[in-house]
Amino acid sequence: MKKKLVILFLVTALIVPTTIFAQEMEIDPDQPADPSLEENVQQQTEVVAEVNGEEITQQQLAQQANVNQLLQQVSQIDQTFVQLLVNSDEGNRLLETYQEQQLDSLINNVLLEQQVEEENITLSESEAEEFYQNQKQSILQNNNMSEEEFKSALENQGYASESEYKNEIIGNPQFKINKLIEEEVVSNIQVSEEELKEAYEENKENFQQQDENASFEDLKPRVEQMLVQQKQSQQINEYLEELRDKADIEKNI
Repeated sequence: MKKKLVILFLVTALIVPTTIFAQEMEIDPDQPADPSLEENVQQQTEVVAEVNGEEITQQQLAQQANVNQLLQQVSQIDQTFVQLLVNSDEGNRLLETYQEQQLDSLINNVLLEQQVEEENITLSESEAEEFYQNQKQSILQNNNMSEEEFKSALENQGYASESEYKNEIIGNPQFKINKLIEEEVVSNIQVSEEELKEAYEENKENFQQQDENASFEDLKPRVEQMLVQQKQSQQINEYLEELRDKADIEKNI
């Protein structure tokens, strides 16, 4: 069974549901079905939302939210808080809010995928190659891997070659979503000199804690990056709100 490497995308707030891997099992036709398994399947296929007629199932939401993994991560920091989340009404409400937020992320992603289809967004060979190389470099840097270690990791995870992995990654719809966002949402973002100076003055103490001798000119690239990221986030959120306002969205939870 293949396991995907962790992939970092431009729009990190937008999450595409991961592939569902079926487990191989032997089935005895004479063995009666377990009612609890049948009930679980029904729960997993339950529709939790519809976006312009496209269904989102409980299984997709469960994969997106991955509450068990969340609780495991929190338990490494504070086991008492995990018990509070699981065993109290307040904790359960907090987990419900978290799942609602994850459902909204799924809805946003469906809207973006639908917009990609509506506008017939495609990737040229050069664009696909550029996206892949950017992803690969992110993986190498974030995991401190060499080319040889990267190829070895792919082999250990069941890929016959890097080309096979590359083709799978390029086929991910997130790349087309990234292109849509880059071209139609954040392409015209600009930061003025006045905005840079104002942001520097507002955050001067924080900057000086890191380097008290750093001047505005020294910090200018960092300030500009911060402002660009803030504007990107704001414009993406506004774009998503526009899509949601025009969409037919029905939630069942």
